[in-house]
This record gives sequence, C-alpha cells and structure tokens, in this order.
Amino acid sequence: MATLEEKHKQELELGFGSKNYKTDVRFLNRDGSVNVKRAGLGSLNNFDMYHWLITATKWQLTLLIITGYILINLIFALAYYCVGTENFGGLDGNSEFQKLTGLFFFSAQTITTLGYGHIYPINNSASIVAAIESLLGLLSFAIATGVLYGRFSRPRADILYSKNVLLAPYKTITGLMLRIANKKQYELIESEANVTMTMKNPSTNRREFYQLSLEINRINFLAFSWTIVHPIDEKSPIYGLSRQELEERDIEILVLIKAINDTYSQTVYSRYSYKWADFVEQAKFKPLKQEANKYGKLEIKVADIHHFDKII
Repeated sequence: MATLEEKHKQELELGFGSKNYKTDVRFLNRDGSVNVKRAGLGSLNNFDMYHWLITATKWQLTLLIITGYILINLIFALAYYCVGTENFGGLDGNSEFQKLTGLFFFSAQTITTLGYGHIYPINNSASIVAAIESLLGLLSFAIATGVLYGRFSRPRADILYSKNVLLAPYKTITGLMLRIANKKQYELIESEANVTMTMKNPSTNRREFYQLSLEINRINFLAFSWTIVHPIDEKSPIYGLSRQELEERDIEILVLIKAINDTYSQTVYSRYSYKWADFVEQAKFKPLKQEANKYGKLEIKVADIHHFDKII
C-alpha cells in the first residue's frame, strides 16, 4: 500500500522530472505549449505537418497557402515552357516573358480545374503535364479543405490571462493572484483551475513541484472575469520567501484551466505559465466595469484584466 506521502508525490508528477538546470528554464511557453524539444530520431520525426497546420496562426497559414499556390503554379508554368510554347493553342505574346506569364495563368486554371479559357494543350506531352497538375490540384484542395475544417471545428478555450501575477493583500495575509477571462462570445461552463508551482530546492539541489491550494478552484460560469487566489499562509511553499529568493529558485507558475465549451459540448483545456519576473508585489487588480447597454446586455472590457494599482 502506498503511503499518503507517496500518493501526494504521484499526484504532483507532471512529467517534467525533478532535475535542476544550469540556466533558467521554462516548462510551458506563453501560448501554453510544452517547452520541450524531442530529438534523436531525425528531422522528419521532429516535424508533424498536420499538427503544425492545425496549430499555426492564421497569418502563418495564409502566408503558406499564398506562397505555396504561387510556387506550384510557377513550377508548372516552367514545366509547360520546357515542353514547348508551340504545344499550346491560343498562347499569345510577343516576348518569352509574356508567354511564360500566359502559361502561369494557364497553370492556375488547370490546378483549380476551372477550365482552359483561350489557352489549351494541343499534343500529348502538354496534356500529360496538365493531367498531372489537375490531379495534384484535386489532392491539394482536398487536404486544404480538411485542414481548414479541422481548424474551425476544433473546440478550444480562448482564455485571456493577466500579464502579471500579483502578491496582494488577502484577508489578513497575502495572496498570490492572477486573473482570467473568456475572450470569445461562446460560454465556458463548469470551469476548473489547477495551479502548480515549481522551483529549485537549494538544500537538495532538485526541482520540486507543489500543488497550490486555491480560494476557489471551480466556478459554474466564466461570464465576466475570475481572479484565482492562492492564500500565502504557513502551508504555502512560498511563505516567507522574498522576491530575490523567488528569482534564485527559478520559480514558475503552471496554470491549467479545464472547462466545457457549450458550443461543442466538449471539454476544453487552456494552459499558461508565469515566471518570477511576472510577479508584482504590493498591487491589486482594478475591478472590471460591468455596464448594461441599451439592449440590457452586460458588457465588460476583457482587456482590462491586466490593469492593477500599486499599494502604497
């Protein structure tokens, strides 16, 4: 039978181990992704195309689509040019550049299977290249459609986290506070917060993980904002530690939010990380203004969750 201490250690095992590092490390990036690179199996194993396409930003995906579209059409335009411009009917142009431009637009029409317009292949070699491009176009657009559907249909929790963690007065003691809000118009229900702290132990020279007790770890509706509070009492792992000691111990706060997205009726997760440099002492969050508009709906400015006042 495992002892209570062993069970407690098992509950705190996050998969990051307990090794200390010579330089400051971050286990989670700002976007919630795990800051670990898995190597040793070659570059092909290190890159997951589908994962990157699903998680890439909209600007990265847009740039990839536009660049890929232009590049593919340029490659096939050069292939048609190598086949011979005389093998295409309706290809007008006084210069070779104009002919190449015409073949580029012919390629765009072929890859999208729109039809040839006034340019068309007149022999087998040109038709074979056009057939290959048509097949590639069908496969490419099928893949692009799947990626776009995967991105739009993937349930998510678009949560905005406060830029800082505050060490603010809480009842008769001090509390560690961070604030979150839902960025989108859909509802997040049955929201739960799990906050873990990791830091170096100067005595054992090992990294330790602590589950932080919270004032409230679950709310039914994330309608406005939620200030997550950890009371810094005698049981807190940072009780009595100064800001300098927090820096020396390379402290990191790992936040995991779990909720149900009512649009998809599925459980979604959001992660975030704070380092010691994000801590602000003697400060408190400014209350968010809740105002009713002319239609009777309550409005808040979500971006205001970052604002705080220093306590003199």
